[in-house]
Amino acid sequence: MLAAIILLWGTNFVVARFLSGIDPIRVSGILYGFFRYFIGAITMIVVLAYNKQGFTDVREEIAPYKKMLILSAFASAIFVMTLHMSVEFISSGTSSIIVNLCPIIVLIYGVYKFKERLTPMKVMGFALGLIGGLLFLWNSLILSPGLELGIFFALMAMIAWGAYTITLHYLEGANRYIVMTVKHLVSSIMILPFIYLVLLEGTVLILVFDVWSIIGLLFSGILASGLAYVLYFSAVEVIGAPKASSFLFLVPFVSVVGDFVLGEPPEFITLLAGIIAIIGVAFVRFAGVKESEETDQ
Repeated sequence: MLAAIILLWGTNFVVARFLSGIDPIRVSGILYGFFRYFIGAITMIVVLAYNKQGFTDVREEIAPYKKMLILSAFASAIFVMTLHMSVEFISSGTSSIIVNLCPIIVLIYGVYKFKERLTPMKVMGFALGLIGGLLFLWNSLILSPGLELGIFFALMAMIAWGAYTITLHYLEGANRYIVMTVKHLVSSIMILPFIYLVLLEGTVLILVFDVWSIIGLLFSGILASGLAYVLYFSAVEVIGAPKASSFLFLVPFVSVVGDFVLGEPPEFITLLAGIIAIIGVAFVRFAGVKESEETDQ
């Protein structure tokens, strides 16, 4: 299940880059983000119906979590918009590596807010992630000038994904399927005003419905934002959340392979810096697993 999740989420960066960043452009990034979550919401509603969970079940389940769920949906909306806007300018691998540095932000919040222990593995992971991430950003800007906007959007997506991850801590105990369904739906609605503002500024948004764009949007919504979450929740039930999330640092490697497929291979020094950063993230994630196991014992 984890292998399928990593493949789906990693490939989504590649599909998004293909549709939004490589000529001929078929879907503007912000529209891609909207359709991804909207189709994902419909997919999750089907899952709830299959599990025989109706409107009453949803209302009762989210009642204690309304405020945090709205905050979670907002962070998620910012994430999906900025993520897919970033791939209009930068490669799928570059965007994926930047976004997947978010555990560094979560670690800082956890140490500050929840007084989490700073173990040697966490310190090493933080240092590698920070140094590798800064080198990666520096090399990306130096070797590929003119991509500042794409990297800015990717950094925003990283911060938003970190914020979303933190909100999940406060949603612990809620039904995961219901939370994800409501979050997808509310996030989709929240994206609409941003689309309106972009249009109001005179920006022309592209939406071409052809075979490639339809297949890509359905893949993103049904598989990457529907099936992948169902598989992830199933994996959490089997091995626990810390272990399930610990392997997600592998997602960027799938996206980097996609760069080669799309004819956008990264420079060696940039790739090396990205690998160092992701190794740091891996240390942070595995340190969380070890700490969780010690707490359970």
